[in-house]
Amino acid sequence: MSSAGGVVNIGLVAGMAGVLAACAATKQRPSGGGDGAAGTGSQAGSSGAARDGGIGSGGATGSGTADGPGRVIGADALGDAACATATQRAEQLPLDIYVMMDSSGSMLDLVSTTATTTKWAAVREALIAFVQDPQSAGIGVGLQYFPLVQPGVPETCETAAECAGFGPCDILRTCSMTPTVTACASNGDCRGGGGTCVRLGVCGATGGYCAPPGGACSTAANDQCLAIAGYCVARDKCDVPSYTAPAVEVAPLPGAAAALVSSLNQHMPDGLTPTAAALAGAVAHAQALARANPTHKVVVLLATDGLPSECTPTDIAGVAAIAATAHTGNPAISTYVIGVFAPVDMAAAQANLDALASAGGTGRAFIVGTNSQNVTQSFIAALNAVRTSSLACQYAVPGAAGDGGQVDYFSVNVQFTSGAGQTVTVGNVKNRAACSATQGGWYYDADPAAGGTPQTISICDTSCAQMRADPQGRVDVLLGCTTIIIVE
Repeated sequence: MSSAGGVVNIGLVAGMAGVLAACAATKQRPSGGGDGAAGTGSQAGSSGAARDGGIGSGGATGSGTADGPGRVIGADALGDAACATATQRAEQLPLDIYVMMDSSGSMLDLVSTTATTTKWAAVREALIAFVQDPQSAGIGVGLQYFPLVQPGVPETCETAAECAGFGPCDILRTCSMTPTVTACASNGDCRGGGGTCVRLGVCGATGGYCAPPGGACSTAANDQCLAIAGYCVARDKCDVPSYTAPAVEVAPLPGAAAALVSSLNQHMPDGLTPTAAALAGAVAHAQALARANPTHKVVVLLATDGLPSECTPTDIAGVAAIAATAHTGNPAISTYVIGVFAPVDMAAAQANLDALASAGGTGRAFIVGTNSQNVTQSFIAALNAVRTSSLACQYAVPGAAGDGGQVDYFSVNVQFTSGAGQTVTVGNVKNRAACSATQGGWYYDADPAAGGTPQTISICDTSCAQMRADPQGRVDVLLGCTTIIIVE
């Protein structure tokens, strides 16, 4: 979509019975606040309008206090907006992206059996292209990798003693007679025809799992069943603070590009996949950035080639809960997800990573198949989609208006004009929790009725999703008209 924003679904407008609409003589405080003054208001319109319950035909008047619900039902919330003292194109907030990049050992796998490029090389090239892209100028980007490993612990092990206190040594085993890998710790786990509990291996030439090691997987040259090396179970860090600290701090492009490129070129994949700790750390850092920069929109981008394999929780529901808490938190942090998977794993990956993206408020994950003609270009396309999507639905409160340059926060309205020229006013709600599931809305980051000084305007998910449907739409902030609020 364009940087201007999007559209409220026109199908909802005629039935917006809960959207308070009209330019009243007394100011209606957003979120139910009031100044205690009484007054009257009127509006003409073909749909009729009503305030405090009075409904007219072709035009109506009503009276009530500014503390009242101020109900006005109509198709065009502000009519000709004659009350407006200023109209400003909505200014999108600067965007900051904290990238949490999977650099587990599997990222060194080739993108296909016929390729010479690893997944890591393809993704690294994509990230470098993205941060060097002139269209990314102005966006803040920071980076951290997962897993982070304990220094001095060997990459592989055969005994706990080799793990230097970060053991035990985990050696993968499977039941020898089962057609698929069946984890076991002893022969007792393989009862009922499962055979015995033996060490798991991998075929040297064809790459599939095998057991027990030492035999031939096929007649192909060098296709022997090779034992999978053990792994020190505490080698990878699982503490959230390790992932909260960035490898490269978030800073605006293009100035930050050199540090990001240098870090990517120097880093090498290693270890397993502690997704939960990594995501929790990324969220914590993003929230700290958002608090320090309240006029910025900060998001997390989780890029991975696998599902969680260590560091509790390891189930998708548990990791999704981390994303959901971030999305509903204060400040709210959205989580985008990009996955890189082989064709055989794509369906399961899509379902699992969709759960993370949905919980994080970004809909669906972007899944790049390693069978695509160009993994790098596909990953760049996903990054561009994240950039475009992230820029929507959060705007700065105008810094100047009438009344001596001071913004009257109770006389601010958000208006969308579709690409076809149809204008719709989006109603105000108290906060994110008050967003209407059917009518959407918008809210300030601070409640002016409680003495807060708002700096940002956020569009509720329902309205935001509808806005994104119209890339030619425009979002404006109108000053001077009584704020339209949603009452359900």
